Amino acid sequence: MDILSQLNPQQQEAVTAPAGQVLVLAGPGSGKTRVLTHRIAYLIGSLGVRAHNILAVTFTNKAAREMDARLGRLLGESGKGIWLGTFHANCARILRREVQRLPLKSDFVIYDADDQLSLVKRAERDLNVDDKVFRPASMQSAISAAKNNLVLPGDYTARNYREEVAARVYGRYQELLTANNAVDFDDLLFFAVRLMQENPEVGRRYAERFQHVLVDEFQD
Repeated sequence: MDILSQLNPQQQEAVTAPAGQVLVLAGPGSGKTRVLTHRIAYLIGSLGVRAHNILAVTFTNKAAREMDARLGRLLGESGKGIWLGTFHANCARILRREVQRLPLKSDFVIYDADDQLSLVKRAERDLNVDDKVFRPASMQSAISAAKNNLVLPGDYTARNYREEVAARVYGRYQELLTANNAVDFDDLLFFAVRLMQENPEVGRRYAERFQHVLVDEFQD
């Protein structure tokens, strides 16, 4: 299959760009996903890159499924081995492979938003925190913000009483997650970053493996 014949000149330029950092700016409906999938097909089919050495990341499960289906049509069996998925899915995959370095068992479960809110409520009950004054959704948001800033419960700096309560709830919430062999969505990214920071050899191993990293919807 001649993959370039299906593309316009601008798309062809993006697909055949030299190896290295490339930023493609394009508006809605301009064929960003097509460019990304054809770039992968070009790397494998024309440049001889091994599928094993490609990481493709997108932001939604729907987009990941669409990309996977397109790559199946373009590459068939030669596309087997590509790591393709959302940021969270790829991080979960890494965590399961490296679980012996984490405070988790290999069969850990991933809590969704409802599970997380229920666990925050449990943490507040355990700490005798009034959930009418300190709304669980607000505490959940504070915990999420802390994790997105890579702040552990013990490192949470409280500037006022509300944040002091949030720090306590965060600590108890994380204890409950660990006791249940569970992580939340923020943990998938948080633990993956900590894993690389605390185990440089793991970071080097994945950096050496993924020689080509393609990100859909980078601005998000």
